[in-house]
Amino acid sequence: MAKNSGPNMMNPNDQMHPDDRRNLVIFLIISLAMYFAFDHFVMKPKVEAMRAQQEAARAAAVNGAPNAIEALVERPRDVVIGETTRLKIDNGQIFGTLPLVGNRIDDISLTDYFKTLGGSDHVVLMSPAGTPHPKYAEAGWIAANDGVKVPGKDTRWSVKGGGTPTLAKDKPVTLTWNNGAGLTFEREYSIDDHFVITLTQRVINKGGATARLYPYNLVAMQGMPEDFTGTWIAHEGPIGHIGGELHEVTYKDLGKKNEMSYSAPTGWIGITEKYWLTSLLPVQGEAMKYSFKSTPATMPNAKPHYQVDMMGTERVVGAGETAEFVSHVYAGAKKVRILDLYEDRLDVPHFDLAVDFGMYYFMTKPFFYFLTWLGHVTGNFGVAILIFTLLLRAAVFPLANTSFRSFARLKQLAPQMTALREEYGHDKEKLQKELVALYGREKVNPAAGCLPILIQIPIFFALYKVLSVTIEMRHAPFFGWIQDLSMRDPTSLFNLFGLLPYNVPDFLMIGVWPCLMLFFMILQKSMNPPPQDPIQAKMLAFMPYFMTYIMAGFASGLVIYWTFSNALSILQQYIINRSMGIEVKFFQRTPEEKKMEKMVAEGPVVHPGAELLEEQVEDALFGHDDNDGPKPVTPRKKKKK
Repeated sequence: MAKNSGPNMMNPNDQMHPDDRRNLVIFLIISLAMYFAFDHFVMKPKVEAMRAQQEAARAAAVNGAPNAIEALVERPRDVVIGETTRLKIDNGQIFGTLPLVGNRIDDISLTDYFKTLGGSDHVVLMSPAGTPHPKYAEAGWIAANDGVKVPGKDTRWSVKGGGTPTLAKDKPVTLTWNNGAGLTFEREYSIDDHFVITLTQRVINKGGATARLYPYNLVAMQGMPEDFTGTWIAHEGPIGHIGGELHEVTYKDLGKKNEMSYSAPTGWIGITEKYWLTSLLPVQGEAMKYSFKSTPATMPNAKPHYQVDMMGTERVVGAGETAEFVSHVYAGAKKVRILDLYEDRLDVPHFDLAVDFGMYYFMTKPFFYFLTWLGHVTGNFGVAILIFTLLLRAAVFPLANTSFRSFARLKQLAPQMTALREEYGHDKEKLQKELVALYGREKVNPAAGCLPILIQIPIFFALYKVLSVTIEMRHAPFFGWIQDLSMRDPTSLFNLFGLLPYNVPDFLMIGVWPCLMLFFMILQKSMNPPPQDPIQAKMLAFMPYFMTYIMAGFASGLVIYWTFSNALSILQQYIINRSMGIEVKFFQRTPEEKKMEKMVAEGPVVHPGAELLEEQVEDALFGHDDNDGPKPVTPRKKKKK
């Protein structure tokens, strides 16, 4: 007997009953609605609140304290420093004071460096808020918990153990402050024998509630530095090497973007000047947030505010526990060997890039080391430059020798080139073809002279960087009137090099060494064969004077290098010409060369050197045309019967 099928039973085809299918759909809809409602109204607000709390803590760490600097009226630096109780700082390399109120590092000067050559005013790196050029380093904690009191810019710290000790090498100083709610904050300062102040911040929880805190450090300044140059020679402004990438941010770009943030477990950040650096160095390995920030001036006659900062991960300090955060502040000269020392000692990645070695870093830094070694050996960086130039000329001697021999052969071919111009002067294409054929037969290349010049271009810029951006060259004397190889020649042709009792404007400062350079450039030009292009001839005639005017504003050490290099080139060319039996006449042309110059000026305009170079490039890339075509079939020899 068959059983009756109720409404909740499967039909013979095992299909779900319509009522069951409807109930399942309703159940799924209600379940999804409850899930999304719980996620939207319960979980999402909690997550957003947690994120907002974390972001607020992070934002407060780097946005709050420094803004008070803009509201202060500028007063003399000595007056501001004298208004608060301070501890002395002195390690033989840097000196200054450390205030107990606010406890910012805001008074640092350099012992061995002065603002001007022969001056007595020390270079000042840091100044308190309210001075004409405020710049300081600050450290602290930001509470993630509501109502937790942390130290700020008005906090009065006490010296642990009492007294007024001096912060010096091997003599650390510890400051303490109690927030009155169970938390004691300590700051232990120590200083080494160079330019690094190490700060260990501690939070000791003697209360019952857990504290959640974020440590931070920042360097803030208002307006441009006093010695800001604003040139392309070296980067001046916010800088950082974060997560393996170098960031050089200009004040202009930062003013447009207002904030740039990065996160990485390795790096450093700071504000650099041409010769000085103020930088924050964390203990490597902790995930840090690094930021570059700017705030525009909000009042008339006010200055924009610039800041770099870093913040560590959250510290959870339970009852009876202690948390700490260690960081370093570099405040000093950008001495390459000192930067390399800290790169190894503190494991700071690429700290030497605080010096703007430029795109030829692989050449600039070795040049710097070699020049400084020569400078210490000889006792004079100018003499070191002369020796360096001599060694460089020796290194490129084979290439230069080939070039100069090619020039000498061109001088020997002057009569033949003149004859070709006389014969084919009316036919431009034929003249160019015959000149190229002449170069090919005699195996000379007019473009060969470019190679030594091209090789010297990166050498020139690398040496320019060494002389212009490394502090080791600052105030380094040569002989006589050159007392600073990093600066231009201080004399001028337009007051007879100081014999006439008046000063000349900067754009007319063409000194003795630039004039010597002009002399050797004209002398070298007279030894070279006249070019076959009238435009090139005019450019070469004008080039020595143009180069002299441009180089007159460069570092005198660079002008000395270029002048001595030209003198060595002239000597080498002279020896080669004499060995090939070519008469050497300085500052004058042979009759054949004069005739050729006249014919080149009259036309037609040909470019045999360019065509020859083009053919050589094509041959190098695609092979000789004579070998590219099909080879003729050689007939088979008949066998003798």
